[in-house]
Formats: sequence, structure tokens, C-alpha cells
Amino acid sequence: MKVSKVADSLMTYTEQFMEYDPFVSGVEPSNPWISDDTTFWDMEASSRDPSQQRVKKWGFSLEEALKDPAGRDQFLKFLESEFSSENLRFWLAVQDMKRRPLQEVSTRAQEIWQEFLAEGAPSSINLDSHSYELTSQNLKDPGRYSFEDAQVDCVVFFMDAHDLMFS
Repeated sequence: MKVSKVADSLMTYTEQFMEYDPFVSGVEPSNPWISDDTTFWDMEASSRDPSQQRVKKWGFSLEEALKDPAGRDQFLKFLESEFSSENLRFWLAVQDMKRRPLQEVSTRAQEIWQEFLAEGAPSSINLDSHSYELTSQNLKDPGRYSFEDAQVDCVVFFMDAHDLMFS
């Protein structure tokens, strides 16, 4: 029974992404994996005019929208219209902090705290009291994952906003 559920899930995923797979579908211009023509990648990398196919892919999941720079920009514009863009800016700042050299993490963590979580912060985000307490405790000895609980709160909000944006 469990194997059939996994197989069904894999088939659904494969069918959903089939038209985006350059090995399976014939993409125009030519497949950059087969030919050495990178025109397709250059067209898709352009964040000015994303293709209809690319925009459709953002609707599959929050992850798809956030990993595409143009999708992230459009999601940020949507959140600005809902007066909640600070949540995405916080999440992106924390993601950036996680990729920084370890010696910069402590300073960047304090900057993020001051901008988004401190009392009177210019871009204050809403967190439940439990997440706020855990995050403030984590910042006594800041590390790459000090804001994990706060980020989880933001992701829950994003999922609702994503569904609203693509409904």
C-alpha cells in the first residue's frame, strides 16, 4: 500500500513537471543540454519578461516561486500590496545570513534583530510569543540557525499568501 502511494506521488510530480524538463519536452530554442546553445537559459534568466510557462511553475509551490528571482520579486510586490513585505525581507535576510562566513554571522544576526524584531524595529514582523522567546534566547549566542523558529512562522504565512496570490 505504501509503495503504491509513493509511486502515485512520484507519477503526479513527474507529470506536473514534465513540460519543464528539457530532456523530455522539445523546448524552443534548442535543448541547451543536448546542443551547446544557451539561448534558452538566457531567455529564462531574464527577469524582465518571464515566460507564461515560468509563471505557471511559480503556482506549483511556494518553493518554486521563491527560488526564481522573478517569482520572488513578484511575490514581494504582492506582499507589498498586502502590507506584509517585511516578512519576506526578513526571511531573505536570514537566508543570506546563513550563507555568510561564520565570522560575519553574529553581527548580521544582531542587524536582523534590530531591523525586524527589536522593540520599535523599523520593519517589525509579527511572531507568536513562543517563537519570539526562542529567537531572543538563541541570540544570546547567535549562530546561523538562531532565527529558525521565526522563519517557520514566516513560511506558514507565506504559504497562505502564495495560495491567495495564485488562486
